[in-house]
Amino acid sequence: MKNEKYQDIFQTSHRLFLQQGYETTTIRQISEQASVSLGLVNHFFHSKQELAGLILDMLFSYSSHCCDKFYPNHEDPLIHTSLCTRVNTLYLLSGKYHRLYVDSLKNDIFFQKLEKRPNTSLYQLAETHNFPVNDDLFLLYGKYVPYNFEKTLILNKESGLFSSIGYDEIPDYIIISKFERFLNRNILDDALAKARVIADKVLDSMPDTVPDSFVLDFISD
Repeated sequence: MKNEKYQDIFQTSHRLFLQQGYETTTIRQISEQASVSLGLVNHFFHSKQELAGLILDMLFSYSSHCCDKFYPNHEDPLIHTSLCTRVNTLYLLSGKYHRLYVDSLKNDIFFQKLEKRPNTSLYQLAETHNFPVNDDLFLLYGKYVPYNFEKTLILNKESGLFSSIGYDEIPDYIIISKFERFLNRNILDDALAKARVIADKVLDSMPDTVPDSFVLDFISD
């Protein structure tokens, strides 16, 4: 069980990032609203960036948790990866986390979390679809290519470009950028179509913000 003050700081940060985004929120605001000293915030989390990164971790975990209820990873890794990408992206883009998501892309907090996550999907698919393992290409297409595609598309869309591309299309573009070099496009399109149907059900089941019970479980681990 984490220290009660740790929980207060995390929950206060979650609320302020929701209300104001990452860039506008300050450590001083967090300390004042959590009724703790600046020193204690820095003791537990070291920086605002670290706090935002942990909240992104929680959001990834919550999206995956919700997806797993409808479609477990072991059934088809490509559909599951497409589903999790769609649900996570649309949950962040289309709702109350929009500003935090955009700020995290601007400041590369999103990529710093992505960079530390296991790059398992391409290795799973190489085994399932019988294409050769290439560690360098898997790193490039598993992390750098889709992230930079996502960042470029979303931030430029926020600035008024790409108006003909809807938010609903962005997850498909991310998945295509990640896997098209390795998989037949027909296989990809079939998986994306199935993921879209399941994702609608998952998103309908999710509240606007992560439930307090999940937040507490996440920070208590």
